[in-house]
Formats: sequence, C-alpha cells, structure tokens
Amino acid sequence: MQSLIYKVFTRKYSLSLQADALLYLSDVIKQNEMTQADATSWLELLADTWAKREEGRPLVELAPLKDLVAAVISGTSNGPIEAGNGGSDLFTVIDAFDVPAWWYDPSKKMFALAFTQGDILSSAESKAALFRQRYDLLRQRVLRNDNFMPVSFSDQEKDRFYKLSTIDSLQGREGEHFLIFGMLAQLEEGKMFLEDKAGSIELDFSKAKSANGLFTESCFVLVDGYVEDGKLRVEEIGLPPPEAREKTRAAFPNVNLFGGQPSLRTDAQLRAIEVANDNGIIILSDVWLDRQETMDALGTLFEGFSHSTPPIAFIFIGDFSSKPFVSGSGETAQYRDNMTALGQLIAGFPTIARSSHFVFVPGNNDPWGQGALPKPAISEYFTKRLAGRLSNVTFTTNPCRIKYCTHEIVVFREDLLKRLRRNSVLPPVEGTEIVKHLVRTVVDQGHLCPLPQRVRPVYWAHDHAMRIYPIPDVLILADRFDSYSINYEGCHCINPGSFSAGDLSFFMYYPVSRTSQYSKIPKK
Repeated sequence: MQSLIYKVFTRKYSLSLQADALLYLSDVIKQNEMTQADATSWLELLADTWAKREEGRPLVELAPLKDLVAAVISGTSNGPIEAGNGGSDLFTVIDAFDVPAWWYDPSKKMFALAFTQGDILSSAESKAALFRQRYDLLRQRVLRNDNFMPVSFSDQEKDRFYKLSTIDSLQGREGEHFLIFGMLAQLEEGKMFLEDKAGSIELDFSKAKSANGLFTESCFVLVDGYVEDGKLRVEEIGLPPPEAREKTRAAFPNVNLFGGQPSLRTDAQLRAIEVANDNGIIILSDVWLDRQETMDALGTLFEGFSHSTPPIAFIFIGDFSSKPFVSGSGETAQYRDNMTALGQLIAGFPTIARSSHFVFVPGNNDPWGQGALPKPAISEYFTKRLAGRLSNVTFTTNPCRIKYCTHEIVVFREDLLKRLRRNSVLPPVEGTEIVKHLVRTVVDQGHLCPLPQRVRPVYWAHDHAMRIYPIPDVLILADRFDSYSINYEGCHCINPGSFSAGDLSFFMYYPVSRTSQYSKIPKK
C-alpha cells in the first residue's frame, strides 16, 4: 500500500510525504478496507487537491494532510476539483419543484426540456399532457425491452418476440389474440376500460389470472386477450417490464433526468469518498415532536452516535405532529416550539450538529394542509430557529431527491399501500408478500403515486417530479405500514415504518455495501 501511495503522490504529482504522513494514509486505507482501485482513485483525489491548493509546497506534512482528508471526506474541501463550490455536490437535496421537466418526444425518440417550468395551478391541457407523457415514457421503455419485437425481423425470429398492437387495430378482428399497452380507466360507472392514444375498449376480467402487482385505475399495463362482443376478454395482465438503471442511462447518456448539478469529480473519486466515509444515513419517519417519548428517544439516538463518527445524514420524514396541523389555531405556536426544541436537543451534540446533514420531508399532518402532491417544504416561519442551530440542514418537499456521491435517492412520504389495496381492480398473486407487490408496482410504473387523480391528486404541471426514471439506487417509501427493506431491480427499497406510533424503529443505510440495518430505541 505504501508503494501505491508513493506512486501516486511522488511519481505522478511530484510530492514528497513525511514518514508519519505516509503511515497515516496507509492506515486510513486499511481501516476503510479500500480495494486497490478505490485507494488509487482516493489518493489521486487527495494528491490533485493538495498540488493545486498548496501550490509551491511539495512536502506533504501530517497535520495539514489530516485537515485535507477530513475536508475531502466531508465534502467541505474548496479545492480546484469543485471549482469553488465548496464540495457541495457530495450531498445535494433536490426540491420537487426544481426537478427538470424533461418531456419524451416519441417521434424523435429523445427527451427535450419543457419551454417553461409549470405553475402549481395550470391549465386543463396539462392534465391531458400528464397521461400522454406517462404513456409515451413507459411505451418507449417497453419497446426497448429484449422480449419485444424489433423494428426489423426475419420470419424465423418472429415467434421469439412479443408484438404490441393498438386499440384501433382491433376493429373487425374478433377472436384474435392481441397484446396491448395502455392505461386502466373507468370511463363508465362500474366498467373498466383500456385506453391508449388510439382509443379505448371495455375490459372483461372474468377469465383473467391474478398477477404480480397492485392494479388500479390510472395504472399502465400490458393486457393479453382476445376480442369478443366488442370487449377485450383479458387472459393475462401485467405491469410494464422494468429497465435497469444502466440501460436507461446508456439510452439517454446526455440527459440528467434526476436533477441537480453534475459532480466535477469522477465516479471513481466519488466511490473512493464513499468508502472513506461509510458512516451511514439514518432514516426516520413519523417523528412526533409533540410527544415527550419521541424527544427522549431522539436524545438516546444522538447520544449513541455522539461517541463515534457522526452519520453522513439524518433524514427526518413527517409527520412531525401526532395530530393534523390546523392553520390559525393555537397549534401554530406549539408546532414552531416543537421544532425549536428539536434544534436545542441536536445542538447538545455539537459534533453531530456540525458534521451531519439534516433533511426534513413533510407529511400530510404538517403545514400547510393536505393538498396535492408534491407537497411544499415546511415554512421557514416554523423552522428558522431549528435551522439556526445546524450547519447543514434542508427543509424540502414531499417527495424529494437526494444525490450523495454516486447514489441517487428518492424519498416519499405517503400511506401508499393502503390506498393501492383499497383501489385495486384485481387481487394480487397469493403467496407473495404484499410489500413486494407494492415495490414492484411503483418501480415498474416508474411513478411514485400511480393512483387516479380523484384518489390522490398530483399537480398536473409537476407530475414529472413524481417519476422514478431511471430507477434510483435507493427508494424510501415512508408508510405507516410495517417497516421493511428489500431489493428490486438494483434498487434498495426501504420503509422505516412509524418511529413514534411504532416501536421507535429506524433504518441506517450504508452506501458502500448498499445495505440497510433495522434498529430501534429501547422504550423506557
């Protein structure tokens, strides 16, 4: 390892290390169990930053080296790699209303930015465009799937692929089998239809097999069946097949669908930083600050981490009150005081308050109201005192996105499982855990809330902020249902459960291993 350090610092960057500095770097690499590739990237990041920040100072001494290592790991290095932005690209929170409005153009087979970012209140045309965009986005994904028919094929290959038909092509072809992609819609009371851009047809589910997933009105599905008496007799129904994150990025390499500023560090450098700082991300939901038991448990949590390296971040997800917020009532001052009390509690652990990032995502009981999604961030009126006590804090929207080094994380607070089950038009396959049906539905739909607008309204012009395309590295679906963590299609999905209404449980996510750990605070 010391020869690798010498190779990078001395031979590549013409820097000389004091003996204690050399031993220090070797120890850091061993303690963090870096691979040779990760160690090389991390050392090059350090050496490059030193060479440009400490110009004319070729001797690397221990004390300033330790400061540089700490700065690079925490992301506060203002070296040339970040072009003066203070390393803020290591941990970035992206507000839902700042997510770029990329629109897929099926005629050009490419994405383009909308001319204007939509207002919260938008025209009726935005509602129609919302479903057209969902349709076009998912259909292009389906057609690029290996199981579907390519543009050109030989007769020998024809039977190896599925072929999509459109609803207008069904006319006059009774008895024939078709595979159609479209949206489930209740166009008449008590009747379910399949709708695509070409038209609609009534569905008959009497012979349909149960399928994996939770199917509701407004879901996009693949339906296999035959036409009889003007109806499509459904034999099988399924969700559109998911697409690996790497395949999506390869198809659209120059489109930043996730949002946020791209890092000026290479992926190898970012992975090296992750390896050197794998202190975990704490995730809690339903943190009722109006309950003394909650505050006591949080004190125990912070006390436990105060004796070790602070976590990378604490993601606090609402609700932050045990009862709905009522504007204009006496609860306004109480809600603000509860936030202030949390700030005082965290400030009692100065290393955590100074070093960790804090993210606050509102729930339905938090101000203001229970309107449409995305839900705006909690007002500064309630959070100003809390924010003043923390070095790195963001009050953001529901949902929101987080970029940490190489990770893309999506956070959403909604009791989604209950809503999906209540509005399902078909029973799911038995023998599969219900949370697997939930995760599969959300990921395959490429949308956080695939429910009809009348059940869970979404601001029409901001529906793009509800997409999950490409599939993120981590998907946090905070729900009052039992906690879980599962992997699906390269995505680590977590429900931390209810901290205050449950057993004071939370999850800790480790970016390097891409795993999470369930923990809970012992009740007194």
